Amino acid sequence: MRKSQDVIGLPVVHVKTGKRLGEVKDLLFDEEQRLRGLLLECGGWIRSGRFIPVERIRAFGVDAVILDSEADIFPLSRGQKGWVNLLTGERKLKGRSILSEHGQELGTVEGVYFREEMGILSGYELSDGFFNDLRDGRKVYRPQVPLVWEGEEMLIAPAEPPVSDVQ
Repeated sequence: MRKSQDVIGLPVVHVKTGKRLGEVKDLLFDEEQRLRGLLLECGGWIRSGRFIPVERIRAFGVDAVILDSEADIFPLSRGQKGWVNLLTGERKLKGRSILSEHGQELGTVEGVYFREEMGILSGYELSDGFFNDLRDGRKVYRPQVPLVWEGEEMLIAPAEPPVSDVQ
C-alpha cells in the first residue's frame, strides 16, 4: 500500500536510458474510485496535461516511477479531464470534508492510500485541523464501501456494512 504523498513529486524515469521524463504532479481516479494514472509536471513552456496510465507503469519505486518507454506518456483527453484528482482540478479530493450519512464530520482529506498493483484506493488520510494534527496526528480512514464523491463540497461516507463475527 502506498501513500499519495510518497508518490507525488517523484521523478518519472525511462528504465533503459535513465532519462528523466517528468515529475509526478497528481493522482487521477475514475468514477469507480480506481487509480487510473499519474498526472505529470513536465516543465517547459507547453503546459498541456500529460499522464501515464497506471497499467503502463513498470514500477512505483521509493525514489522514482519507472517506465519502459516515453510512448507510455499520453496527452490528457477530454474524458480523462472528468476524473477526480487528488490535488488539482475542479473535482479534487484534498481539502474536502468527509461526512458520514449520519451527519458526523470525520475529517478533511489530506491524502490517500492506494494499492499500486491493483489501482485500488484503500484509505484516506484525514486532518482534524492544524493543532489537533500536531497533538494527536492525522487519522487514517479505511472505508469498507466506496465514498460518495458526487457532491462539490463534501464526500459522503455511506453506512458501513456490519462486520460478521462468524469465522
